Amino acid sequence: MSKWDRLIEYLETTTAKPDKVLASVKAVFKPKGQSKIEYTDSYITRKAYTALTCHAIYNAKKDNPKASLDYIIRDLLSKDSFKINYQMTHLIKKRNPKTKKMEYYGDDKSFSKKDSNKLYNSVKKIWTTNKDIRKALEKSDGRSVGPIAKNLKDSLK
Repeated sequence: MSKWDRLIEYLETTTAKPDKVLASVKAVFKPKGQSKIEYTDSYITRKAYTALTCHAIYNAKKDNPKASLDYIIRDLLSKDSFKINYQMTHLIKKRNPKTKKMEYYGDDKSFSKKDSNKLYNSVKKIWTTNKDIRKALEKSDGRSVGPIAKNLKDSLK
């Protein structure tokens, strides 16, 4: 019995098409030695959102060192500045019927549709998983995102 038999047995019980399964596997698992990052627009905006979020949390912790991380994140989520950053970096890609090209649009309702617990968990995960951005903020004493942007390609890998 090979290591792929369980997967093949499962796929035979589904309505999945082989081409679709192969495409999703290729998207998730890169060949060995080929972990090249594609710097697409959405990838860059996601990283910018991460940097802005970490910057806001770091400065809030610096201003109020006794406050817990939970309190800081909940307070951050209630501010208009966070809502603006969220909407600025979570754009919707739509096809413009006049120019027939893909364009990015902002959506004012996307933030209000988001469940507060899911948003809290995602922001907390951003803070806890991005140690390199936190180190860059410590070096710059949280003054600006500039030091992060300077070494952004290194931290994106």
